[in-house]
This record gives sequence, structure tokens and C-alpha cells, in this order.
Amino acid sequence: MPGGWRNRGNWPGAGPFSHLPPWQRPGWLYGRGACWQLYGPYSPYPVAPATKPENEATLLAEQKALIEEQQKTLQETLKKIQERLDELNK
Repeated sequence: MPGGWRNRGNWPGAGPFSHLPPWQRPGWLYGRGACWQLYGPYSPYPVAPATKPENEATLLAEQKALIEEQQKTLQETLKKIQERLDELNK
């Protein structure tokens, strides 16, 4: 169709983020319904929610722990892959 998807942009949907590809929309990044929590239902302009410093510190600490756990798992997986490659190359 000329002019994009139903003349509303290049991506499907008619919401406030229809100009963005699906993988860049708040719902894709932060979970379903995130746009309501992040921007509010009546806000004409997107505004980031206010975060208290103590809540942010807790959130960042949790994220750090998760990332460190993922890093540990990935290092173990990489070690197993390297061991298998060494076995195959012998």
C-alpha cells in the first residue's frame, strides 16, 4: 500500500508508538502495558517516571546481580564449547 501500513506509518498499529518498529516500542522493551506505566494514559507528551534514588539503587543492584549471573552462565557455556572444540580438533 502506498504511504505505509493503512496510511499510518511504516509499521502496523494505530497507537501512539505506531511510528516505531515493534522492537523499539515500550511494550516490547519493558513488557505489555508499559506505555501506560511509563507515560500515563492522558499525557500528550512522553515523560519518564520519577524514580526515587533508593528505589533506583535497589533496582540497579538487582540488575547487576542478574547480569553477573548471566555472565557466569555464559562463561561456563563458553568453557564447555571450548572443551568440545578441543575434543573435536584432537
